[in-house]
Parts: sequence; structure tokens; C-alpha cells
Amino acid sequence: MVNKHLRNIKAVFADVDNTLLCIKIHNPESGKRMVGFPEYKEWLKYNVFYDAYSDSHAPRGMFNLINALHDNGAKIYGLTECSNSFEYNSKCKRLIECYPNIFNHHDDLISIDDRHKKVLVMEMICERDGLKPSEVMFIDDSYSEVMEAFSKGFFSMHTTEAMERFYIEAKFADIIDES
Repeated sequence: MVNKHLRNIKAVFADVDNTLLCIKIHNPESGKRMVGFPEYKEWLKYNVFYDAYSDSHAPRGMFNLINALHDNGAKIYGLTECSNSFEYNSKCKRLIECYPNIFNHHDDLISIDDRHKKVLVMEMICERDGLKPSEVMFIDDSYSEVMEAFSKGFFSMHTTEAMERFYIEAKFADIIDES
């Protein structure tokens, strides 16, 4: 049962884009929602001129889960691939706003240059902090990353599963204590 595992979680690594934050990016001229940018230069320019993640929000299920784990003593990390410091700073600012008292400073958001290095980073932090993989939860919207982490012994969950399981309107302790 998942809740039994949650009681033993000491650290959480969660992807940012479409996991900790539901991304909403708008065209500054039209105000219409944008899905992405065809070229890196356009994405960089958007990040330089605008706070790219300012309209993003924390999905309810993820907010409940992250707060419950934090209240239970787990250290929470955002783990994300960023292409520039403007993007990193925008994500960090929005995480601090959306998850008060959890993401307090830039050390809580780990930026990597390739999404396929997430498990490697988690393994190194576990070694540094004396954690077992079974004491670490990993949440990501990429099934391949979730499966890789699972194969290394991490308690891994796809974003959609976490959203479905923890959307409930409940006291944060209920997420941990339910049988």
C-alpha cells in the first residue's frame, strides 16, 4: 500500500514541468496560450523578456502530496532540465510562490542539463546524505525516467498516478496515515 511507503520517505525528487507546476505560457501580444517554441532562440528570448512560469500553478493533487510529505519530515527537491538561467530563476520563483515554506531558496531546485541524468543525481544525493533508495520518492511525467528510477529501488510514481491518488480534499496527515 502506498501510504505505508509514504511514512518512510525522507526525500522527494519531483520533476517541475507538468509535475510540480502546471505550465501555462501566454503570448504577450495576444494573451493566448502558447504550447511551446519551435527554436531555442525564441524560448531564450521569451525567458529574457518575460517571467516564463509566472502563470503556472501547483496542481491540487501534487500540492497535497508534497505538503503531506514535507509535514512528515521529507526533504523536497525540484529536479528539472533547464536550458538557461532565466528559465531556472522563473521556475524557482514560481515554486517558492506555489509551495510556501517548502521551496525556500535555490538549493531546493536542482537543474540538470539532460533529463536522463535525474536518477544519477538522486543516487549521488542519496550517497551524500546516507539515504537508501527505498527512502526516496521520485515523481516525473516521463515513464522512462520513472521506470529507470524504479529499477534502481526508488519509490517511483508517474505524475498522473500521483495526481489521481492525491487529489482528494483531505487533511495532509490523512494522505500519510490512511491504510
